[in-house]
Amino acid sequence: MGMSERDVERVLTRYFQEGDRSEETTLLADPQLDVDMNIVDHILEKPEAHDEDYIVFRHFTDPATTILDIGANFGYSATGFWRVGAKSSIAAFEPIKGFEPILAELGRRVNARASRGWWARLRHRPKYEHYRTGISDRDDELTFHTSVINGRIQSALTTADTNPHIPSYVKNTFDYARNYLGAVETFKIHPFTSPVTTVDNWMASGVSKLNLHRIVAVKIDTEGFEGHVLVGASKLLDRQKPLIIAECGHVIDLATKTAFSHGYVFAEREGDQLRVSDRPTQRVNGFFIHPEKFSAYRQMGLLRD
Repeated sequence: MGMSERDVERVLTRYFQEGDRSEETTLLADPQLDVDMNIVDHILEKPEAHDEDYIVFRHFTDPATTILDIGANFGYSATGFWRVGAKSSIAAFEPIKGFEPILAELGRRVNARASRGWWARLRHRPKYEHYRTGISDRDDELTFHTSVINGRIQSALTTADTNPHIPSYVKNTFDYARNYLGAVETFKIHPFTSPVTTVDNWMASGVSKLNLHRIVAVKIDTEGFEGHVLVGASKLLDRQKPLIIAECGHVIDLATKTAFSHGYVFAEREGDQLRVSDRPTQRVNGFFIHPEKFSAYRQMGLLRD
């Protein structure tokens, strides 16, 4: 029969709220990944974007611009941005060690295509960079926690949050199982450590070859850490005011307070456009846009009056 939702809830409660690190709740050995290297072929050939909200990225058609993909997982967001028509380069950040070779292969293929032609070779600018680091509000080393279902990680539920919303965690676990696994036979949490940095410190480090003077958008999917990411991007938000798309960021107090403190307002997606809103969206992804960008967004077709 497998495990019930109540069984999984109990594991999560014991692990996160009671500090139980016994073998019944915790897997210390490296688990099997939920994808392998063949996923690169799949996401490069997939005809549609992973998330329907990514359609707004079709308006970023200037190849001299850059998008930050924070919480890159195995690269499906970046390929989704390009799939809908974005021409920007992408810097991706992902703390899961096992995804590093997958993202490296994705970058190798994408950059090989982008370097064709004498002009591309002359400018020596890659189309894709990836960094095996988490993004937060400080330079540090954090413990991340990821669920392991039937011996394989469910990487999209990786979080550094020590107090996640357990009912949502349970729902997402069983949604994933129904779509890909069937029954939940076993469920544990795998902790691992990773370095973290801030967006502002990464930009100041000089390691990137991308155009960091024209960052047009920041996508954040960090399972509860969206607010910490924005706190650590204060200089970027003040100076460049990029579009922000943050999974559940519109219902996380630290994320909304930080965005508002930099002058941002809520936006709602309608088709492939955004419109200003005085309340958070009912969608999973929250959009924040800055009034100083309204004119430019209207000209490029991104903002609807």
